This record gives sequence, structure tokens and C-alpha cells, in this order.
Amino acid sequence: MIIPNKFLKLDYNPTHDILFVDWPNMHDYTLPEVSYIIDEVLEAVRSYDIKRILADTRQSQVTVPMEEYTNVVNQLALQLATTRLQKFAKLQTTDLRREAISSNAAALVIGSIAYRSFASKEEAINWLIES
Repeated sequence: MIIPNKFLKLDYNPTHDILFVDWPNMHDYTLPEVSYIIDEVLEAVRSYDIKRILADTRQSQVTVPMEEYTNVVNQLALQLATTRLQKFAKLQTTDLRREAISSNAAALVIGSIAYRSFASKEEAINWLIES
């Protein structure tokens, strides 16, 4: 089931309770939309009581300064920790800086949300649906 959204693709699989998020590009001119995007993801997680997310960041481009990107990712992690989300899987990018930022954000919510980064979608889904 596709959850309508004009900035990013949210696809929800109720069978496995997984929200698939195609992460958007982040440029200076899109920063005003970033807060809206985070709010939309949080609203979907709360409205559907989602327990698992798979974020695909492989194709997203990030041209904002890494400090700003860090703030966005940390904000998302901290806000997701206020929901009933249990697991967050991310498909790896080739950008080691972005991967480090994601790992650091996961450390902020350790104990609240399990986090892992994967090379393949299949591995990520298997991890998400295992007990």
C-alpha cells in the first residue's frame, strides 16, 4: 500500500509491518522540505503503528554540508525513538561519511530502536521480519 506523499515514496507492507522509505535527495534548496519529510515519516509510523522501517538511501544525493545532514539524521532518530518503532534497517550507500553519520544517530537511540545497515534489500527484510 502506497502512503501518499509528494516528497518521498512511502510504501507500507502490512503483512510484515514494514514501511519502505525511498530517501529523497538533500540539497540546500530542499532543506525547508526536510522538516516536512521527517514529520511525514513520523506521522506514518504513528498512524499505522509501524514497528519496522527499511530506508533506501542508495540513490539519494546529499549536497548539504555534512553538519546539516548530521542534524537531520539525528533529529529523525530521536523523534523515531518517541514512537513504537522497533527496528530500522538502511540500505548502504558508498559514502562512508553518511554511513558514519547513520551509525552515530543509531547510537543515540540504542536500546529503543535496533538498527542495522545492509548491502542488499533481501538481507534487510530478513533481519526486519525475524523475531
